[in-house]
Amino acid sequence: MINRKTGPAINKIDKLLLPEYETYTLPNGIKICEVNSGTQEIIKFEIFHKAGRIMEDFPLAGRAVSSLIKDGTLTRNSAQLSEAIDFYGASIKSASNMDYSYSTLFCLTKQFPNVIPVLHDMYSNPSFPEDETEKFKNLNIQKLKEELTKNEVLAYRQITEEIYGKYHPYGYNSTADDYLALTASKLKDHFNNYYGSDNCHIFISGYITDEVRRMTAELFGSLKKATKKKEYSHVAHDIRAKKINITTRNEHQCALKTGRHLFNKNHPDHAAFFMLNVIFGGYFGSRLMMSIREEKGYTYDISSNIDQYLHDGCFYVSTEASPEYVDPILREVHHQMDILCQEKVGDKELDMVKNYLMGTFLNMLDGPMNISSVMKSMILTDKTPEYFINFSQDLVNMSNERIMEVAQKYFRPADFIEVIVSPE
Repeated sequence: MINRKTGPAINKIDKLLLPEYETYTLPNGIKICEVNSGTQEIIKFEIFHKAGRIMEDFPLAGRAVSSLIKDGTLTRNSAQLSEAIDFYGASIKSASNMDYSYSTLFCLTKQFPNVIPVLHDMYSNPSFPEDETEKFKNLNIQKLKEELTKNEVLAYRQITEEIYGKYHPYGYNSTADDYLALTASKLKDHFNNYYGSDNCHIFISGYITDEVRRMTAELFGSLKKATKKKEYSHVAHDIRAKKINITTRNEHQCALKTGRHLFNKNHPDHAAFFMLNVIFGGYFGSRLMMSIREEKGYTYDISSNIDQYLHDGCFYVSTEASPEYVDPILREVHHQMDILCQEKVGDKELDMVKNYLMGTFLNMLDGPMNISSVMKSMILTDKTPEYFINFSQDLVNMSNERIMEVAQKYFRPADFIEVIVSPE
C-alpha cells in the first residue's frame, strides 16, 4: 500500500541526452536544421539571416526590413499576403534582434505546400511599399514616445549606451529622427546587401514529411546570393565606474540598473559566470531576491541578467523602487557581490541551483519545437548542438572554488556603471 504521508524520492538529473536532429546544407549554401518528432501534424518553420543591428549601414534598417518584409511583394500587397496566410489557418511573424532578422511560420503539416510559397515570395520579391514604410515609421515613433515615459526603459537605454558606446550597433538608442530618416530605398539596400543564401539558416520542427523537405529545397535551395561583408567593430572605449542620475516626470518609482561590460557565449568563463549569475540574481530564490525583497522589503522584484550577443555581452542588476530605498538597495547589491567574492557558496545551495538548472534544461528539451529552439541558440552562436549537453555537464560539475574565482574577477566595483532614473 502506498504511504501517502511520504513524498516520492528526489532523483538528481546528472546528464541530459540530446534528442535526434538532422543538419544539412542546400545546394546554394543555406543551412537546415530539422527536429522531426511529435505526433501532432504541425510545422514550425523559421528562417534566419545575419542581418540585424550588427549589419546595418543605417540605424534601424534591420528592424524596419524585418517588419516590412511581410507587408508587400511584387505580386501581393499586405492585405493579400495576410489573406493568403489566414485562409489556411497559418501565421507568420517577423522580427529582428542585435544579430539576426527572422520570420517564423506556424501551420498544419498538410497546409505547408499552400503557405510556404507565400513565405518564399516575401523573401524573394519584397517591395517595401512607400505607404507601408510611412505607416511603420509613424507607428514606431508613437511607440517610442510611449516607451520613453517608462523609467525602466530610460535606465536600460542609458546603461547599454554607456557599456557599448553611443554609436555602437549594440549600444545606440533609436530616436524619432532615425525612423524619419528611413526610406524605401535604404530598406531595399539592406535587404539586397544582407539577405543572402550564404548567411541564412532554416530551422524546421514538428511533423516533417518528405514533401516538406522537397518544397523547402525547391523554393529556398535554388537561388545562390552572396551578401556584403561587414566586420564587427569591438567596443573601443575603456569602461570604468560611473554614476549617472537622470530625473524625469514619468513615474513615481526610481528605476535602477548597475552593470558592466562582459563577453559572448564563446568565452571560457561563460559557464562559471552563468552559474554565478543564477545564484546572485538569476532566479526567484537568488541571493538578491532573498535579501532585498524577502528580508528587507525594499522592492517587489530584483534580478541580475546577462545579455549575450554573437560578438559581445553585458551584465546588469535591475530593479524599481521608491526613492528612499535606492541607496540601501545599491549597498546591499554590492554587499552580496562582496560575499560571493569572499565566501564559497555552500554545498546545499549549490546543489539546489544545479537541480533547478537541470530541471529547466530538461523542460527545454521537451517537444520538437522546444528542442529546435535549443538547436537554434547553439547554431546561431557558431556552436554545435552537442555544446548544450557539454555546457549542462559543466554546470553539474561546477565547483564552489570556480564560482568564487569568477566572482572575484568580474564583481569589481571599478568596472560597474550605475544608472538611476528618478521622478522629479
